Amino acid sequence: MAGGVPITKRQAVAGYISEQILEQIRQANDVVEVIGSYFPLRRAGANFRALCPFHKEKTPSFNVNPQKQIWHCFGCGEGGDVFKFVMKYESLDFTTAVRRLAERAGVRVEFEEANGGSGRGDKELLLKLHEQAAAFFHEYMLKDKAAEPARDYLRKRAITPETVRKWRIGYAPDSWDALLQWAKARKFSTALLEMAGLVLRSERGPDAPRLYDRFRGRLIFPICDEQGRVVAFSGRILTNAKDLPRSDRDQPKYVNSPETAIFQKGRLLFALDKAKRAIIEAKTVVVCEGQIDTISCHEAGFENVVAPQGTAFTEQHARILKRYADEVVLMFDSDEAGQKAAVRSAEPLWDMGFTLRVALLPSGYDPDSFVKKFGSAKLRELIDKAPRFLTFLLERLGQQHDAKTERGKVQIIQEAVGWLCRVQSPTLQATYAQQIGTLLGVREEVIRQEMRRFHRGQRSPAIAGAMQPSAETAAGGVSPPAEEMLLRLMLADERVVGHVDGQLDRAWLSNSDAARVITRVLALYAKNAWTGPTTLLSHEKDDVATRLVTKLLLKPLTIPDPAVAAADCLAVLERQCLERQRDELRKQPAQAGLSSTESAAKLQRQVLDLRQKLDNIYPLSRRKGS
Repeated sequence: MAGGVPITKRQAVAGYISEQILEQIRQANDVVEVIGSYFPLRRAGANFRALCPFHKEKTPSFNVNPQKQIWHCFGCGEGGDVFKFVMKYESLDFTTAVRRLAERAGVRVEFEEANGGSGRGDKELLLKLHEQAAAFFHEYMLKDKAAEPARDYLRKRAITPETVRKWRIGYAPDSWDALLQWAKARKFSTALLEMAGLVLRSERGPDAPRLYDRFRGRLIFPICDEQGRVVAFSGRILTNAKDLPRSDRDQPKYVNSPETAIFQKGRLLFALDKAKRAIIEAKTVVVCEGQIDTISCHEAGFENVVAPQGTAFTEQHARILKRYADEVVLMFDSDEAGQKAAVRSAEPLWDMGFTLRVALLPSGYDPDSFVKKFGSAKLRELIDKAPRFLTFLLERLGQQHDAKTERGKVQIIQEAVGWLCRVQSPTLQATYAQQIGTLLGVREEVIRQEMRRFHRGQRSPAIAGAMQPSAETAAGGVSPPAEEMLLRLMLADERVVGHVDGQLDRAWLSNSDAARVITRVLALYAKNAWTGPTTLLSHEKDDVATRLVTKLLLKPLTIPDPAVAAADCLAVLERQCLERQRDELRKQPAQAGLSSTESAAKLQRQVLDLRQKLDNIYPLSRRKGS
């Protein structure tokens, strides 16, 4: 028990965080200090104010209240507590935001595993091993004489020592067991090394080592997750395959860590930890193919560049980027392989609703060689002038099919319509249909006919879903004033919550956002789990509730007696409910086709009963004054 209130548990990714720990972290992180560490705040009466970081505006509408420890933007409607701000500004999940703030305040976070397993411990050990292994490879690169070939390679690629340090580029000793011996000296078990994929078990004859290092004689790039933690490695060979002895020419250019408990390549983008702030600010992300290309772009001033890690672009990649950007520029080689990669990468991004453009590099160049030969201004021009994906696609289809023939034109239209019908927005569909018609010299109606044929054959669930009413529309939209005022009073005074719990009939409420939050407050109160507005703000998944609560909390409340005002709200809600019932009863004879005197009299009595109830409903303030 904490202050007479039982401690509840908030579910997190890896387990559970107690409400007591959450409150301890919240109290240790003043919301003004935390937000002020990201951008300057100016005092404005009881609040602090700034331009909102979540939408473009010229007049500050972003407010931070130190007394209530909340923030809210009256421009875009975003709001929440300190956890919500760090989640949204840094694009973190709830658990990671809690950890970030706990570390800032020096609070130790203990997770209770949902299944009692040791998965959390394994992940912590893997993270520790990868962090120290990255330091081992990096120090070897910087200081060991045997790493001179790697340093010479980097000089030839014009990669500076400052870049090497910033990206912690390393070198794996050209030895069968250098990392293995290093790890044993630091008490890392061979089982953990195998789990991490840093060592392999030999299946060859007795002369070969039983366990040996995966990375040998290669340039090492640490692969980090979104929080900047090392979770894997990518090793690049230093010599071109054609320069190797014939027996070694089958070596792959890159060797990557296998998937582990902390590394899933389909869910990770190289350099996202360094790029996400720039991506959020630009609302645009540039995707290229390799680590050196990505690093060179960053060092040339293009900090919103990322790359998939040894795999094709996935739906998970697209979902991750959707948290940060609205537009994606695919920057690939202009050869056939590069164009195919652009089309493959575009699929999940297109389905996710991104604005897509394709920047094809001149023949023979990758981003690294291009920016080093022509400079950052030319690369900026290439990116800024990159055509829309639809334009790129139609030009590519025009190269594959002869648009001058009827057959070729039909093939182009059919393939283009396949992409068009995956677009969820009707507005975008109409725009793209018009563009396709213009580019191909056919009437827009022809494109729409093909779309209808495609839909009859296979309408995608996404398109069908887009035609349904939105959840917001179904929910009823704007909250009635009486419900919104009642919620304000409940948030301001806990005594009001107890009064409402004993007096409110749930049937009086509508289907509005305020009604849903009122119901949640009463449910928490019934379980002795209501500890004030912060109880709602920690529910990180309900953005609608968070925005509404912070908006209401920041509005000044000058009512002298909240209990009387709450009773008035309840009277209004009861009256509105009875009026709805009365109106429905009045419609029933016509709707049901009742004609008998007895049935009509029965309905009349019901209407009169409701009218009598309505006559007896008075606001408490009026009754006190009489």
